[in-house]
Amino acid sequence: MKKGRKYFASLMLAAMISSSAINVFAADNDGWTEATQTRLGQTSAWADWCKQWQTIKNSPTQMSLSPGEDETELNFAWYSKDTDSQAKLKISTNKKMKNAKVLKVTTIDATEGFKSNKATAKNLKSNTKYYYSYTIDGEWTEPTLYETQSTKSYSFGFVGDPQIGSSESNIATGSTEKQGQDNAVRNDSFNWNNTINTMLKKDSDISFIVSAGDQIQTRDKKNPSMSYNKNEIEYAGYLSPTALQSVPVATTIGNHDAVSGNYSYHFNTANASELGSTMAGGDYYYTYGNTLFIMLNTNNTNIAEHQKFVENAVKENKDAKWKVVTLHQDIYGSGEHSNEPEIASLRYNLIPILEDNDIDVVLTGHDHTYSRSYILKGGSLDESSMITDDNKIVTNPEGILYMTANSASGSKYYDLVEKKQAYIASRWQEDVPTYSIIDVNDTTFTINTYRTDNNQKIDSSFTIKKTNKKSNGKQNNVQNNNKKTNHK
Repeated sequence: MKKGRKYFASLMLAAMISSSAINVFAADNDGWTEATQTRLGQTSAWADWCKQWQTIKNSPTQMSLSPGEDETELNFAWYSKDTDSQAKLKISTNKKMKNAKVLKVTTIDATEGFKSNKATAKNLKSNTKYYYSYTIDGEWTEPTLYETQSTKSYSFGFVGDPQIGSSESNIATGSTEKQGQDNAVRNDSFNWNNTINTMLKKDSDISFIVSAGDQIQTRDKKNPSMSYNKNEIEYAGYLSPTALQSVPVATTIGNHDAVSGNYSYHFNTANASELGSTMAGGDYYYTYGNTLFIMLNTNNTNIAEHQKFVENAVKENKDAKWKVVTLHQDIYGSGEHSNEPEIASLRYNLIPILEDNDIDVVLTGHDHTYSRSYILKGGSLDESSMITDDNKIVTNPEGILYMTANSASGSKYYDLVEKKQAYIASRWQEDVPTYSIIDVNDTTFTINTYRTDNNQKIDSSFTIKKTNKKSNGKQNNVQNNNKKTNHK
């Protein structure tokens, strides 16, 4: 791929405009959400959770659902003890599992004491209730509901950095010692459960959730390993929300996930590639309705591999109306990581590839703060994309929207950089977990983001609109539309 000096000069100029010379490395006093100090944590829910945790923490055998290759498929992954007989899974449209179809299960050795089991349900119909059951310790689980949604107009959730266990170095109220892993995972998982449940109360019909990475905290950076298991308690916490047994999650490989092989044991990703690989796995993609979702493992810095993967995914899905890329590192964020050298390098090298392939939106995490960029192209800001508070729709944009998610669990928050970068349209950090709900149809892509403590928006609703009329290289903004959904 050849790009002129002018292109990269504009990228560099945008970065220079965006920030002052500030050291933006992780602080020692990063904020966190102490579960017992939250409104929910001061009810009986906390005591109930502590009892449940004693069972959950020693058995990371919860089901993990992931999107299949398209909306007609659903991927399953779960652990079983290595002493168990062959794992099985069946699916039916009948709650009593009559005429259930037994799926093919592939089983491999996972971390010590466990096997990883994977299966795929195919030919699923939209707007249909399915029930699945699988074996644990040789016994069939109670049937679990999975309901498919429409693809003509749908919603999905977006979260960042659950990073279960990250609060281990914090000192809880009334204590004089650091929490340690067990109590930290218990704390962070309680908040993570609340985020998932709060999201589903806001929109119970979301089709799936996208996570921008760092599902867990603990890893051995110096010794990547397929057998590393000191974070299995964190995966148990991450998978603990009952709601996740009915809602697929498209996980991204974060820097905390990247060097441990058990990420690949817990998640069954579609169209998985060896391109962009680390110990956790590589790039992958899936489609849902009119949208192509490309998930990049940018912990692997081989840009040529990511380029090849993106180009192949786009080529194989030429009819996609929307193209969304998710990667962990926030290449246009506004937190403490956003101006680090490795992030800047990724920004300058990856963005031309994304633009050449007409990507619409890039979803990221890593910085544990919320931010939303203006529409950007070639590192430059078009004046017509400088949106005001009363002007939250961009029509037929030529560039890309970049969005960074805040922490979804409150296990760790970073501060925003002191000076807001010129590329940032909106940003927020009040040390409260947040989540986004994104609505998609044939003409609009709308984002709303909420705090979990009171379910209030932290940013205005933002919509990208596509019409049949070409924009002639300019972005045309119009007033807020009157679209109504059940969660605005």
